[in-house]
Amino acid sequence: MEPSEDLAYVIGAVCGDGYANIRRRIRKGYRQAIIHLEVKDKEFVEEFAIRIGRVLNRPPPKPKVKRSTGRYYIKVESKTLYELLKKPVDLERLRKYIEHCDKCIAAFLRGFFDAEGSISENGSIHLVNSDYRLLKYVQSLLERFEILTTRPYLQYQRGSITHSNGKRYIRRHGVYYIYVRQSCNTWFYKYIGFTIKRKQERLVNYLRRTGRLE
Repeated sequence: MEPSEDLAYVIGAVCGDGYANIRRRIRKGYRQAIIHLEVKDKEFVEEFAIRIGRVLNRPPPKPKVKRSTGRYYIKVESKTLYELLKKPVDLERLRKYIEHCDKCIAAFLRGFFDAEGSISENGSIHLVNSDYRLLKYVQSLLERFEILTTRPYLQYQRGSITHSNGKRYIRRHGVYYIYVRQSCNTWFYKYIGFTIKRKQERLVNYLRRTGRLE
């Protein structure tokens, strides 16, 4: 794997919403290394597909729709990417791909914010993840673009109850969040931004309302 903006984006997305798993193929007698992304925004999964295709030098995988949820997903088999992206995230191993250059850093952050970020109507950019160490690392990368955030706060305790798709789950990890300082939203727009249209439009609308973007 050579450092590139595409690989940095893929790393950011998988560190957020994606998974790198080993799936046993009992009938065929071998194990499959799978990279999996499932999201509700079509443009996000399409961007991910294009970039992972370029990373692996393959045609981009075609996104599919999960009937039970209406969410878009892709699955790609790659032992090399699995070894790089399996969780818990090995930040020391990933640094040379993420921090290769400013463009790679920005691509990683964009992939991560596409996956884990949100923005409210009042322009508040919010980032959530269960890996406290990863959030601190993201903070340090944002600071390179003069984008400041709050410190990570605990949103949900480990062992608390959550519900998804009608099922009850116990959280195995705590969940943390940070906010981007709203005074830094212009820099976020300039250097990072969102691939997801609804998020990017909220950011643009906020900056226009506050006179920071024509």
